[in-house]
Amino acid sequence: MKLSSLAQNLADHVLAAPRQKIDTEVLYAAATAFDRSLATAPTARREIRDALDELVTAGMVAFPVSSRHFDTRDVPPLPMWVRRPPREQVTRQAKAARVWPQSLEVAGRIATRNDEIALLETVAAFLRDGGESRPSVPMRERSLELFGDEKRLDGLVTTRMFTSGALTLSLLRCHTVPIPFVSQWIPGTEDVKGVALLIAENHHTYASLLEVTRQRAAAGGPGRHVGYGTGSQFPSAVLSVPLLSPLPDRIVYFGDVDLKGLQIPAAASIAATRAGLPAVVPALPLYEVLFELGCDRSATQVTMAVAAEASAWLGPLAQRGCDALASGVRYPQEAIGYDLLMIRGDVLDQV
Repeated sequence: MKLSSLAQNLADHVLAAPRQKIDTEVLYAAATAFDRSLATAPTARREIRDALDELVTAGMVAFPVSSRHFDTRDVPPLPMWVRRPPREQVTRQAKAARVWPQSLEVAGRIATRNDEIALLETVAAFLRDGGESRPSVPMRERSLELFGDEKRLDGLVTTRMFTSGALTLSLLRCHTVPIPFVSQWIPGTEDVKGVALLIAENHHTYASLLEVTRQRAAAGGPGRHVGYGTGSQFPSAVLSVPLLSPLPDRIVYFGDVDLKGLQIPAAASIAATRAGLPAVVPALPLYEVLFELGCDRSATQVTMAVAAEASAWLGPLAQRGCDALASGVRYPQEAIGYDLLMIRGDVLDQV
């Protein structure tokens, strides 16, 4: 029985699980990590239930017998856990007779399950056919070539064969591709601070920043890139900055003052510097006006320690951010909208 891409990904997680009983919330998280659209799609619950039903039909898992072990708060009902059949105890003997190429020797010692051995057979065939001399291509292209499923590698890279370092994308001559973000270059006067990329967390603020930047540049203001960071995807999307022309010297970020809004750029800054890119720094003039307006809204209160850690990215404004988070207050960036920017456009020039 051929499984769908989502069901195959869940099957990989089931097979890799250390225990027979696996909580469905673990598989739900694996599904949304595999297909990020499921995090917000109204059909996510149905798609995940369908994938679990495929695993039941294939005999890979069993659902609880009692209805008490199903989450019925929404439709379709989801089992609270699934159970994997006992593993076969015959793979070690089969593995001992197999001699792997030198580059797969470590992986061969780790592989104990039939699915892992089948994976190594596929990789060995790729290498035997000259795979090591192939150019590196985007991961999903190689996944389709090797497995007939463009998303199969997305799941495999989270299993022990890859997390242990025994198998690598480099060995398969492929690489991950950063999620691109929307960005436009606005020509203007030269900025003495260098070429800036101004990123907005939310796309409505992005639209206002873009329009006002155009008008300011036409009136003699500085040129810059203006981009939409795609929300929580920005720590990944920031890696596509080298594709921009002219190449930014500075990456400046403006988002909500709330827990997520501060954690996103902090994580993006770490990813950027590890990749040899400029650090992601706060657009301080815009944050100062945001605090000045006092357009605060209620939010979930966090501990002082969590607030301090998240707010550290704000630099000189860290204490104000920490006080807001710890007191259960957030500042939505949409308060710095088009009307305000048209009145105080000089603030934008200072970013």
